Amino acid sequence: MRQERTRTLGTGDDDRGQAFTLEGLVGAILILTALWYAMQVVIITPTTGGTVDPAVRADLRQQADDTLMVASQSERERLSTLVRNWSQQSRTFAGAVNPDVGYGTQRIPGSFGDLLVENFATRGRLYNVEMTYLEGDPSNGTGAVTVASQGTPSESAVVATHRVVLYDNMTLTSPSAGAAELWEYDTHPTRNPGNKSGYYPVPNAVDGPVYNVLEVRLIVW
Repeated sequence: MRQERTRTLGTGDDDRGQAFTLEGLVGAILILTALWYAMQVVIITPTTGGTVDPAVRADLRQQADDTLMVASQSERERLSTLVRNWSQQSRTFAGAVNPDVGYGTQRIPGSFGDLLVENFATRGRLYNVEMTYLEGDPSNGTGAVTVASQGTPSESAVVATHRVVLYDNMTLTSPSAGAAELWEYDTHPTRNPGNKSGYYPVPNAVDGPVYNVLEVRLIVW
């Protein structure tokens, strides 16, 4: 009887030990889960110095590249449509705020604007968009036009670019644009103010059927 009682007490101790072990294991899992979550928060949040984890910057740059690529292949208002959405009257893009900030914080028209909002704006990211073009002879340099400016990029900003080729027989895509082809537009209105074909800042800088080669630049931070 004494041995049987001792065995019963030993079994209870084992059960109690297993319960303590299980509680400890659950507690450890909860702690590890909390630490993992905290690490994720730290990784995606800029530090007080304005820097961002390199892996996050690489991921953000890839998102910017993908955004430009998808927009360039969209069936609805590709990047080529955006860079030709020019208003001769306002000397900026149709529907934009002004020439200095372009669309600013407003939504950029077309699928590109939708992607920018979905991929960046809704996540608290800011972005600037600009297009550069070939000046042609005699400077052989480049010019730039602001598509959208939302401020001064931080040191951790990433940059993605995509080239767009314009052809002589293309037309502007703004609602007020007529049927004139690009080669008919005067890129120097002050030199020829009476030109009825209007003004487009991108010049005809390439020989042959190509009008110009633009680079759309997306800066995200």
